[in-house]
Amino acid sequence: MIRRLLISVLALLFIQLAFGQAPKGINYQGVARDNEGKPIASKTIAVRISILQNGAQGATEYAETHNPLTNQFGLFTLVIGQGIVTTGNFAFVSWAVGNKWLQIEIDPAGGNSYQLAGSQQLMSVPYAFYAEYSGNLNLTAGTGIAITNGVISNTGDADNSPTNELITSATLTADKKLRITDAGGTKEVDLAPVANQSLSLSGTTLSITGGNSVNIGSVNTDNQDLSLNPTTNLLSLTNDATPVDLSAYKQTLAYTPATNNLAISGGNNVTISTTLAQVLAAGANANTTRIQNVGAPTATTDATTKGYVDTAIATAIATNYAFKETFNFQNTGTPMNDAPIGLTDVFDDFNVVGANRFTAPVAGVYSFTVTATSNLGGIPVKLRVTSGGTSLFEIKRMQAYPVVTIINYQDSNIYKLNAGDTVEVVVTSLLVGERVEGFFFGSKL
Repeated sequence: MIRRLLISVLALLFIQLAFGQAPKGINYQGVARDNEGKPIASKTIAVRISILQNGAQGATEYAETHNPLTNQFGLFTLVIGQGIVTTGNFAFVSWAVGNKWLQIEIDPAGGNSYQLAGSQQLMSVPYAFYAEYSGNLNLTAGTGIAITNGVISNTGDADNSPTNELITSATLTADKKLRITDAGGTKEVDLAPVANQSLSLSGTTLSITGGNSVNIGSVNTDNQDLSLNPTTNLLSLTNDATPVDLSAYKQTLAYTPATNNLAISGGNNVTISTTLAQVLAAGANANTTRIQNVGAPTATTDATTKGYVDTAIATAIATNYAFKETFNFQNTGTPMNDAPIGLTDVFDDFNVVGANRFTAPVAGVYSFTVTATSNLGGIPVKLRVTSGGTSLFEIKRMQAYPVVTIINYQDSNIYKLNAGDTVEVVVTSLLVGERVEGFFFGSKL
């Protein structure tokens, strides 16, 4: 199993400015190796690129993913800024603000299980993006603009056109950046320093973070309380001299046990069916009358009968999930590292085995056995158990007697699984022609 991935960075190509604008990308080239230093060759991998703020543990300002194909030496190339965007916008990376760090993560299988391969600080190269907007001394003043000794000033709008000053859009991003688009393009203002303000009240002093405070002790807040006098039924409001008499709206409930009648004063009444207390008062067995013909429950809180429970328990105890599968693996040229291999049914009455894995139908204790032989290589064979986390258990191997070129596999294991947990037979094979064949058994205890 690959526990740690190594990325050998060959080159981080510089950005060249063309026609006054920086290309929207950074060429990146690297070599993917496994924990033994061997190249991950001729394989489509997944790479996640993140640009972090101020350090290797900083906040992610921009992130994207790529799926490059490595060559026979594990070499891959990509362009940062032209991947599938997952966070931020490459065009709005604040190159001029703070330090930028480049974080590389990869998944050798080409999926989404990324592993950190390294972080490094971006030095001067990407700041060509900032140079695109930095001081350019060859500026030409347009209508209503004057440039004197590098100072730009507005001398008035002489075209008298109202259309070229219209703002077409304005957005406030999650990181508190205000972006305004007009005829001249998009401008951005960072509001983070002033956006995170909050009000607080201490006693009679109202304060705002980063600002001043006000004493509101002398302000009439018009606080008033409602109160009800249960004796007089008068509803009163503080500072109001005229209470409201609720006597006409007062009602009471009365229950008559002899008739099971519940009545409300000034309203109607209902007859209540016999209560459980009244049933038990007549005897624990309700005078030998039993509750019968209760349907099968549909929820865990539904009532049921003892017979139903006994039958359900007996059925659960009697149910045994068992299967027998064969496998025949041969390396045809693709390096494999703890990769699942295909399984073929001998029998699987409960349909608990898919193309290459067993899935636990219910929680319980399960037993698994693997027997196999290999006449070339004796490659590692393991059981991969996924139950919350993932664990690997290597199948025991030994040389056959008297033919020592044959390797025999034999091992049994017991695991406690939850419904939905999986068990797979996986192999590690790096050489063409290596093979192993055998049986995979399993049952619920």
